[in-house]
Amino acid sequence: MWNRPSTADARAASPLLQYWQAEAVRLREAHWGPLEDRAACQAALRRPADLQGRILARAAWLAEHGELHDRLVQWAVGARWALALLWLCACLAGIGTAAAVLGQGQVNLALALLGLLGLHALTFLIWLAGWLPGLPDSTTLSRLWLWLTRRLVRGPDGALAAQAFLSLLGRARAWKTAIGLISHGAWTAAFLGAVPTLLLLLSARRYTFHWETTLLSPDAFVGATRALGHLPGLLGFPAPDDAQIAASLGPQPLAAGVQADWSLWLIGCIVVWGLLPRLLALFACVLHLRRRLARLTVDPGLPGWLDLRERLLPTHASLGIDRPAPEAGGAAGPAAPAPALGGHAAVLAYELGPDLAWPPAGLPDDVADLGRCDSREDRARIRALLRAPPAHLLFVCDARLTPDRGAAAWLDELRRSCPDLRALCLGGTPQRLRAWQDILSQQAVSRIPSLDGWLEHIGSFRHD
Repeated sequence: MWNRPSTADARAASPLLQYWQAEAVRLREAHWGPLEDRAACQAALRRPADLQGRILARAAWLAEHGELHDRLVQWAVGARWALALLWLCACLAGIGTAAAVLGQGQVNLALALLGLLGLHALTFLIWLAGWLPGLPDSTTLSRLWLWLTRRLVRGPDGALAAQAFLSLLGRARAWKTAIGLISHGAWTAAFLGAVPTLLLLLSARRYTFHWETTLLSPDAFVGATRALGHLPGLLGFPAPDDAQIAASLGPQPLAAGVQADWSLWLIGCIVVWGLLPRLLALFACVLHLRRRLARLTVDPGLPGWLDLRERLLPTHASLGIDRPAPEAGGAAGPAAPAPALGGHAAVLAYELGPDLAWPPAGLPDDVADLGRCDSREDRARIRALLRAPPAHLLFVCDARLTPDRGAAAWLDELRRSCPDLRALCLGGTPQRLRAWQDILSQQAVSRIPSLDGWLEHIGSFRHD
């Protein structure tokens, strides 16, 4: 199981994960409506007045408390395993191809080159052409990677994690680079499997190399051999001379030294025209992808983030003091300080129906009544009262209503403020009561059967 990360871990998250969390939260709110984020916005407002930083801090808080952070980390691990599995299959395919082109001893050089480099050259050209505008942004390997990731990572928010990651890459203009990384990594793995296989088989068995043709002239093979062997020759791979090339076109067997030259020429062609281009392209994709992702920013104009500007960067916070507060005795009177509660015990009504009277009968004078909590304004008022929280707080809810995420977030916030939080459910069917019990259990809040039972509970502390 994945453990919930601490707040310190969320702050220390990599920049990519921070932007990924923000995009996932934005897409979730766009699909399923706004989340209860009062506490998240308060945490974000403690940061310096930077809209991007506050959006990231809000998303980090929501991801941590909603377990979205764990889902994203789980999806990232699954994506790495899927990529490793894809590259392992490519390596095995390279081993099989190398063994197939050598055959049982008679090696047709043209077919060997075509089998080892033909598809590679075609896909490499397609990748280069993919940078032209108007061409599709996905390949078979990228779709296979996403399919493997979906198979490895199942459960809630898996599709959301993938959608947010792809959206992030698209906004950074890094998706084509990521496709290149997947493709070049697979081909590099294939050649890393093929080259050692060629070396092993050519060292352990006797092979004869020759050119075969019906339509082409022998001069075509001479030119092709020279062209293909030029760069490998600069790296130390020998290239057959014209006489050896001409001899390879005939039926007579070649000397052992000539066969060795042809085998080294073939390996040099695979290394120079296959492995090295893929390695260089892979390295370029890694550098380009890292540079693109390092430039990620939050676009406040996107839907979902546009509405957060006033809440995370309120206008009144930057307006300064318009005029001094009126003096005592003036027309407006002195400014009243925000109330603070403190004390021994208090009760709070959460979205009670109008038919349920409040405050409850029999409430002692030394138990404070925080009133009803039915709106954002009520929550702001209660937060002000809880700056000096009571030792015991009773959360009274209407069990005829189904609990939602807002109720769970409010309970979590109250539990963090009050050392002893209990809940009292009024009315409700057995099914609704079970739903409330599940929410209370998730938030580690004990349920009290009646008001009298709670009064006895706090009375024992009072006598102590």
